[in-house]
Amino acid sequence: MLIALIATGATAVAAAGVAFAAAAREPAYRRGTVLSGVGFLVWGGASIAVLQGLPDVWFWCLLRPLVLVLFLFGTVNNPASHLTGRDYAAMLADGWLVIANLVGVVWIAARYQNVIGVREHVVPTLFWIFPLMLLVGLATGVAMRTLPTDRRGSLVAIGSGAVSLTGDLVGLATRTELAVPFWGAAWVLLALTTRMDDGRVYSRLALDPRPRTLRLWQLPVPLAVILIFVPVGTDPVVGVVLAGTSVAACAALVNQSRRTEELWQDLTARSQLYEELLENTQDVILQVDDFGVIEFANPASDRVLGMRPELLVGTTLLDYLHQDDQKMSRVVAGAPQWRRGEQRVETRFLPVVPGMPPEPATRTEPRTAGLVGNMWAADESRWRVIEWAITPREDGGAVLVGRDVSDRVRMQTELVDAAQTDALTGLLNRTAFLEAVNARLASGQHAAVMFIDLDNFKEVNDTMGHAEGDRLLHRAAECLRQAAGPGDSVARLGGDEFAVMPASVDPDEAKAAADAVITAFNGFDETAHGRPSVSASLGLVVADPVVTHTAREVLRDADLAMYRAKQRGGAGVVDFEPWMSERVMEHHRLRGDLETAVRDESLAIYLQPVVDLHTRQWEGFEALVRWPVGAETWSPAQFLPVAEESGLIVPMGAWVLRESLRQLSGWRDPKLGMAVNVAAAQLVGTDFYDVTMQALADSGVAPGRLTLEITEQAAIQDLGRTASRLDMLRSEGVHVAIDDFGTGFSSLQYLSRLPVDILKIDRKFVWGLGQQAEDDVLVRSMLGLAAELGLEVIAEGVETRRQAELLLEYGCRLAQGFLFSPPRPIEELRASDPFVSPAPPMLSVPQPRRASTERVTG
Repeated sequence: MLIALIATGATAVAAAGVAFAAAAREPAYRRGTVLSGVGFLVWGGASIAVLQGLPDVWFWCLLRPLVLVLFLFGTVNNPASHLTGRDYAAMLADGWLVIANLVGVVWIAARYQNVIGVREHVVPTLFWIFPLMLLVGLATGVAMRTLPTDRRGSLVAIGSGAVSLTGDLVGLATRTELAVPFWGAAWVLLALTTRMDDGRVYSRLALDPRPRTLRLWQLPVPLAVILIFVPVGTDPVVGVVLAGTSVAACAALVNQSRRTEELWQDLTARSQLYEELLENTQDVILQVDDFGVIEFANPASDRVLGMRPELLVGTTLLDYLHQDDQKMSRVVAGAPQWRRGEQRVETRFLPVVPGMPPEPATRTEPRTAGLVGNMWAADESRWRVIEWAITPREDGGAVLVGRDVSDRVRMQTELVDAAQTDALTGLLNRTAFLEAVNARLASGQHAAVMFIDLDNFKEVNDTMGHAEGDRLLHRAAECLRQAAGPGDSVARLGGDEFAVMPASVDPDEAKAAADAVITAFNGFDETAHGRPSVSASLGLVVADPVVTHTAREVLRDADLAMYRAKQRGGAGVVDFEPWMSERVMEHHRLRGDLETAVRDESLAIYLQPVVDLHTRQWEGFEALVRWPVGAETWSPAQFLPVAEESGLIVPMGAWVLRESLRQLSGWRDPKLGMAVNVAAAQLVGTDFYDVTMQALADSGVAPGRLTLEITEQAAIQDLGRTASRLDMLRSEGVHVAIDDFGTGFSSLQYLSRLPVDILKIDRKFVWGLGQQAEDDVLVRSMLGLAAELGLEVIAEGVETRRQAELLLEYGCRLAQGFLFSPPRPIEELRASDPFVSPAPPMLSVPQPRRASTERVTG
């Protein structure tokens, strides 16, 4: 007994010394090694006490389990923080398989092979072994579940527990002092763990989450086999069946265990793949509950949202969303918005920690201090636009996958702005302005619209160039911005046309706003040096949504009023009146009827003779187009402006040329000529030469009998091209006359560059002969100029004998007018006498030099 006491105390002190030495050597691992050392001392003291007669209940129920509890706390790094009761049950089962198997084999071998003798009444005493086996089994299970890096220390701990439990069994079954060698061996093994890896097993010991694979040595196969050889009279058949069943059951358990491990490895691989995807994906992934609380955020949230995952978790989406976008996390009818079928939304997200104050004012970015929800908000430019794909979870909440689309939204906004903004002035363009007017009408409100056009702007472009014109348009836009009130829609419709829709719908206020715009424009072009000054004409309409339904109708009416303002001289305001629209409709009807008349060739040709003042004989005719409309016959002044505006003047002129030559071809005097008026639009056409020559060929009229009359304005529009084409026709024998000479530019430079044969003096100068001295001077000057240039002269609008006598006196040979004959159809002319009246006495006046020996037409 004395030897057992000495050995027990010495071994306990030695083991505790090793543990305390490790604690002194490695302070970082002091908790585990100190607890182990204390456990050795408790165990040694308890062993000595029991050898001295300590009641079994104190040793086995208190002191012996305390050692195991100290071991658990000393070697396990707080497993309770992440382990459940099911995890502890699994570890206890693993450890029990090992401990029970070892204890069972040792007991059977020792008991039935007479290795030890069992004292009487052993069964009540062995009752204490069961709770000890549970504690040792749990400790063994924990050791078996450690990570492979910590497995060596765990195996030593398992061996120590098995040896100490064997000693407990021996001490309970026989005599207590026989257990001392086992306990001493267990203490030595535990002491070795304090020196393994410098004692780090006591600080970094962590449990392996993988399922453990069962081994045959963990299962009761040895126990089942040894039962066959136990000399208690077991039936051989029962033994064989028991052994076979045990082996089969163990094999099934091992196979299932390996299958479980394979599934775990596959699950682990998939989990690692998913973790890598979550870490490397470019999109942020959030997991939220039904109330929008963020439960998970992947690392991409730092890049996409500007918030680290650990800051997001535990907060709600409502903390970061713009107040206009918070419907995404708002509960509607008891369920979040996304669970009502909305699967993809865009929200504005601000990366600010909830409750944080605004950043210092030293930032270069402007900030707007204010609270959105419970969060300080920054200026609009700091909001990130996130596109969320939302997938509801069956267990509640949802998974949100977000992508930063701020650049895309910004580009879309820029494109929309570009599509709605005039590039030169920055004002709204026509499309955006029409949308604004339509929106006003759709709301049931009156819409006041100003249509503004710059006066004399075309002259600025023509004389100063487009760069000066663009500068002027930019100044006009600035003038409009300053004149317009807050909330007014200001637009450039195109060219030099602008429009304004005041925010007010009151007619009196709209009128006042229009007057303010005109007043502003009256002085905005003060820098007009050396070019025409520009003002503005404005048409105003106040549209009733009940009467006017579209913005185009409103703009049309305002345009009509503006055109009326220009007719009044410009630089003023004209309110729209219904008759203006009626006049336009009449104009459109007139154009349609005229188009039909030209297509059906239902126009008429009237001829006015050109008379030789010396002989009073006809020299030729001027073809004048007329339009029979019902019982009336319209003169060119009533429809030619419409024809020129619509482009009908080209086919109409071609028909007049063909019909005039056709009528001339049937005249009884083949020496008479025909003068046909040509519009500027005909001269611009590339086929004018071909049309003229084809008409001559179809009629059979010689080119020398045809005279083409052009105005000075038509001739100078494209002087080079006009001169080239007229020169080609003149080379064929066709004559060219300048009509209404003296009413246009009357430039000698133009006369020198144009291939002209005849000048026709306008009727306004002929009318004043003998009444206004300046008209006599002008007519004599024109006749003298023509004589010097070798040109024939025809005086138009001769109505009195006094005018004819003065023209003859001044040297004019040819004339036409009502004195001789008004324009009449060819049938009436054929029935009349070509001699209008007896020839007056011949006057001794100088005769002008003829351009050609052929008789010319008028």
